[in-house]
Amino acid sequence: MRFIRNQKGFTLIELAIVLVVIGLILGAVLKGQDLINNAKAKRALTDAQGLSAMAHLFMDRYGRLPGDCDSDGDVNYATLNSASTAFAATAAPAFCYPPSTGAANANQQWNELIQAQLQSSAAPRDLAKNSFGGAKYLANYTTGGVAYNVVVLTDIPCYAAKAVDSNIDGTLDAGLGSVRIATGATAVTLATNAWTACTTEQTVVDVAYFYDKRPN
Repeated sequence: MRFIRNQKGFTLIELAIVLVVIGLILGAVLKGQDLINNAKAKRALTDAQGLSAMAHLFMDRYGRLPGDCDSDGDVNYATLNSASTAFAATAAPAFCYPPSTGAANANQQWNELIQAQLQSSAAPRDLAKNSFGGAKYLANYTTGGVAYNVVVLTDIPCYAAKAVDSNIDGTLDAGLGSVRIATGATAVTLATNAWTACTTEQTVVDVAYFYDKRPN
């Protein structure tokens, strides 16, 4: 039987080099994921600020907000937690439908934005999708007898919600400022400044952006 005397294992230097290479690869992968998440978070911020900008532009042109069909200063849609399927397409884009047509309040804002040529002529349910596949829309929220207009983003991960909060408010204060976490069908968290609902950065939450005026 022959023995191979020159057979050797890895030296400590070679093992160190391999570990360094593996570390660099893992670092690049994690950095790449961070870049992807940051890009997605910026799209969520664009969703919120873009819809707010369109609402203000519509106000400048027509003297009221899109979807404020009775011109009382409040968008005629009060649900803060709505599935995107609520925004079904109506027969054609138009300014506020009279009640007899049965057009859903959820559609009015989108049909008005289409009619004003501030949005493409797609179905409202498509326009109402945010960058994460949830919904984005204008709504109103009443507390203390006062109605507030908000942009709502539903079903977005916590890392994106926090990015929207910090970029608009300048700090992470989920229950304060202009950006607040939305809970339940019609409630917005007002009493805390912590993102306690975010057990992980991937936890899905709903956000309300008070773009017009905000509660104290």
